[in-house]
Amino acid sequence: MRVVLSSLLAATAFFGNAPLMAVPLLDELEIELRGEAQGWLNATCTYYDIGWLSDEQASQALRRLLVRIKGDFLGDDLARQAKKIPLERSPGCQAIWPATGK
Repeated sequence: MRVVLSSLLAATAFFGNAPLMAVPLLDELEIELRGEAQGWLNATCTYYDIGWLSDEQASQALRRLLVRIKGDFLGDDLARQAKKIPLERSPGCQAIWPATGK
């Protein structure tokens, strides 16, 4: 009886913790993707402000980044949230920011 009970407890502990261990990995991936997306947006606006990118190049880069953020990364909500930081850091970027994000 004790062997059966200890086997059942061991199986429950092993299989019960497996999904919990996967959740932090997904959270880390999401955090990493958010940071990557935010970094590219910040860099694009900074390079535009200092003249390393033309209006057309910067606008096209932002459109591509926003499409990528919405589709591959994190969705529409992050795309809206991600707009705030680059525009605070580089207000001149507002002139080339895509209106629809496409």
